[in-house]
Order: sequence, then C-alpha cells, then structure tokens
Amino acid sequence: MKKTAPYHFFTLALLFSLSACKEQLTLEELKTFAPVETYPADNYLDTVQNKRALIIVAHDDDDCAMSGTIAKLSAKNWDIQQLCLQNHINPATGQNGSPVICKGSRLLLADRLYRIGLDTMKYPYLPISYETIDKQFLTEKVRDSLLSKVNRFHPSVIFTLDDVKGGYGHPEHVFISRLVKKLFEEHKLNCQKIYQSVYTNHMESEIVDKWLNAKLEKWGYPNASKLANQLYNVDGMPEPDVEVNILDEAETKMKYLKAYDEGTQKNLKKFIPGYDKYDAKTYFGIFNREFFRIIQ
Repeated sequence: MKKTAPYHFFTLALLFSLSACKEQLTLEELKTFAPVETYPADNYLDTVQNKRALIIVAHDDDDCAMSGTIAKLSAKNWDIQQLCLQNHINPATGQNGSPVICKGSRLLLADRLYRIGLDTMKYPYLPISYETIDKQFLTEKVRDSLLSKVNRFHPSVIFTLDDVKGGYGHPEHVFISRLVKKLFEEHKLNCQKIYQSVYTNHMESEIVDKWLNAKLEKWGYPNASKLANQLYNVDGMPEPDVEVNILDEAETKMKYLKAYDEGTQKNLKKFIPGYDKYDAKTYFGIFNREFFRIIQ
C-alpha cells in the first residue's frame, strides 16, 4: 500500500473558504444552531479517583466537539492524552492543537497505514457499510496498537466519537469508534466508561442536515451524513445521555480550535459554524454545552 498524505473530512477546503470569507453568521443565525434540548448534567467525571483519560479518534481534530470537556478535566489535574490515526501539524507551531487541552497527541501507527486503497479513493469521507469497513481497514494492526497503548496508560475514561455513524458518516470515524467499543465490551480495555461525543438532534438537523447540506448541494458534493443515515438506517447520531457545561472553558476551547493550521480550521467551520468570527465568551455563551452518549 502506497503511503499517502492525510485525508480528513473531504476536499472542499478551497470552495468552503471562498464562501466563508464572504459571509458572517449573525448572532441570531448562530442561535438557531444552538441546542434546544436538555440532558442530565454529568455527575460521574467529578467522582473519578484515577484521573486518567484517553481521547481515541481517527483524526486529531475529531475531538473538537468535546474539547471544552477535555479542557475542564485537564484544569482539574486529569492526565489526558490523545491517540489518533492521522494528525495535522501546524507549520507555524510545529504541533497540532492537542497540547492546548491535554498532554499531547500520539499516532496509533507510526507509518499511518491503516486503510486499504486510500490513495485511490475520490471521496474517502463517504460512508460505507460496516461489512466493507471490516474488510477495508487493517483492523488487527490497529487493534494491537490500541490494546498496547490503552492498557499501558490505564485510563478510567475513553473519549471517542459515536460508533453508529462517527459524527457524520466518515468511515475512519466509524472504524475507530466501533473498534474501541468492541474491545471495551469484550473486556479487553482497562477503563470504566466510554464517552462518545455527539450533537443533539436539533444541532445535527440545523448544522449538518440543513446549513451544511445547502452548501454541499450548491457545490455539487454529496452529503456524507445524509448517506450515512440511509446506509445505517438511522435518523442521526445516537441521542446524548449527559451534558457538560463548558462556559468556563470558552477561552481554552477557542484557543484550541485556532491552534490548528488554516486548512484544518476551514474544515472545522463546517461543523462549528462561525466560531472564528466571534470572541470566545460570545460564541460559547451560545454553544455552552457539550453532549455525550455513555457506554458502560
């Protein structure tokens, strides 16, 4: 398999940046994206004695929707590290955004080779069946690395994306989240709970299904989230079990998002619309909660 450059979200950065520079979402527009649902406040993380956690994601910026929670735990002296399949190094700083919210990021595989045929795919972000995922990814290779690194670290909690559609259907998101959940359910990972970062139904509907979908239709690109719903016979991400208020972490979360290189930030704006146009307190005064499905 030929080694390739990292793939993430999808190849719309130029089109999106041209569109984004011409528009600024108003506060009233942003408020239409904000969650309207409420869930029980998380009361587990404050009780944990072994304050160690791992973020396990396909791409290092996949933790953007949980980064406020990670920052909150880090401020409470948790030892948190990230494991990922691909990372985005900002040439201006020589690192990615992870040191802003935790103790840094490590690649699960030094050679970054985990998916067959990645270098020949036109749209690697489009969803594929679970059966195809099992055939297309180097599961045993990734599993062995996961087991070694996770059990050596011995976290109480693992943070991932959801295992159903991985946020919006990216096969790499689905692959790593399903693998972590499977190993956990087989009692092969030494941790107590998995916190899967998810959007509420309203957020997913307004941001992904409507706002982003309109842009993709204009550009002539397929919407991975819509295709994932059809493929997996679901109506969106799994519903959250708990919420975490992250208003006190607004400045840190904004600093984290802006620590990435320009191209990565353009991708983040597809799912965190307009964050770069407002100060942290204003923006995260609107989006002041993060949501999680808990696997235990």
